[in-house]
Amino acid sequence: MSELLITNWHDELTILGLIDGKVEYLDIVSDNNRTGNIYTGRVENKVGNLDSVFVRFENDKGKHGIGFLPIKDIPVNCILNRKIAESSEVRSGDIVLVQIKADEQKTKQARLTSKIKLPKDSTYENLDKLIEIASTRCEYQLLFGNSKPLHQLVSETVLKLFDTFETEIKVLTDLKDVFDELSSNYVECSFYDEETERISLFVKYSLTSKTDDLFKKKVWLPSGGYLIIEQTETLNLIDVNSGKNLKKNDKFFLELNKEAAIEAYRQIRLRNLSGMILIDFVSMKDKNMSQEFTDFVQELIAGDERKMKFIDLTGLGIMEFTRDKFKKTLKETIDYIKK
Repeated sequence: MSELLITNWHDELTILGLIDGKVEYLDIVSDNNRTGNIYTGRVENKVGNLDSVFVRFENDKGKHGIGFLPIKDIPVNCILNRKIAESSEVRSGDIVLVQIKADEQKTKQARLTSKIKLPKDSTYENLDKLIEIASTRCEYQLLFGNSKPLHQLVSETVLKLFDTFETEIKVLTDLKDVFDELSSNYVECSFYDEETERISLFVKYSLTSKTDDLFKKKVWLPSGGYLIIEQTETLNLIDVNSGKNLKKNDKFFLELNKEAAIEAYRQIRLRNLSGMILIDFVSMKDKNMSQEFTDFVQELIAGDERKMKFIDLTGLGIMEFTRDKFKKTLKETIDYIKK
């Protein structure tokens, strides 16, 4: 039996999946990707040399609530507070209907468009109806969001973990309001009462120590080797080191690399790393062992829900991957929460 814990982690509602006592799933619920969300925004300023405007769409998120909107992407009927003949007439203070085309990434603000694409699950009949309703709303209103209710998210996560790890999942929370919501929506869940147990959920499951490595540059492996993980603006680098182990032969390196690949993939998933990922595994001279390891890695990532893809093994022995972005990295998210 493994556990799906729903608790406040770094002061944010978080779902943590523990498989045989090890964290294999982590999702900060409040950090749902905003891509596709539709808002009534307010033009903060117009940048003539860029033929664009900056639009605030969330009023309480500071710089995280502002996006970049090219003027060419503004149909005149999406200016809600007045009628204009051409999109070039847009000015500061205008209320505009916007959709997030790409959520913020690292230092880049969200990219917006007013060429709205209504999602399949939208409750609006058509774009004209959406514009009509949006015209009655004030600025900074969320008209459509792609976030899921907690009970649906938990149910889907239980099924996902069951399919991936082939183990029964027990749902547990120390938050009474979460327990009530899940129970009322027919999600089988147990309430962890700290007063009755006389120990907190965090201490009971050693959550601090089990998640501490997700913020470290160096991650140790059971064999004595370790990973060095570097996150940069353009790519993510993972270097595999054998440590002080004296068994320096290809058979040892093969087992070390397999161990490192499993942990590296876990770190990639939990840290939400995406884009270009380079992993420098320990080089092996034996071509058969090298091919065996390459096949092992490709099988390991085959079911990745963010479509992690093996690209190439360079002449320097570095494996290249790409991975689709869905949410901000864990590092960005925690930094954002702290701000």
